Amino acid sequence: MSAANDQQFMGTALGVLGALVAITVLIIIAANLVGGDDDALQEAEIRQIEARVQPVAMVATDASQLPKPEEKPALDLSAAEINEQFCAACHANGTLGAPVFGNADAWTSRLEEKGRDTLVSHAINGFNQMPARGGNPDLSDEDIEKTVDYMLEEAGV
Repeated sequence: MSAANDQQFMGTALGVLGALVAITVLIIIAANLVGGDDDALQEAEIRQIEARVQPVAMVATDASQLPKPEEKPALDLSAAEINEQFCAACHANGTLGAPVFGNADAWTSRLEEKGRDTLVSHAINGFNQMPARGGNPDLSDEDIEKTVDYMLEEAGV
């Protein structure tokens, strides 16, 4: 009786194992039909993926390994245009304590207290809540300097 039970158990186990293998094969075939293959990716998709997985930084042990900085086009703006586009957001109404454009008292006290070079330095590097370069990193030191001079001149200082 024991041998018959063993044969019945082995037959049942092999049947279950065969069924599981068949189900697995069917699942693999269905997944390949539904998912497709990697060769079907378009070249543009591959470039997009490669761009997303680029390193965010690198360590350069030699200056020749550093990437060349991109040349930025010069902003051909007058001091008045720079003031209007970038500075007036705060200096038109004194936001966060900024001296108001044209207010002689506010500009005179700052000029006497800190000096022109400090005012220019604050405008270039930022000061308290004022962002560096009026919030536009494309403005050159010369752009900032001429705009500070313009603002002082317009205030009659």
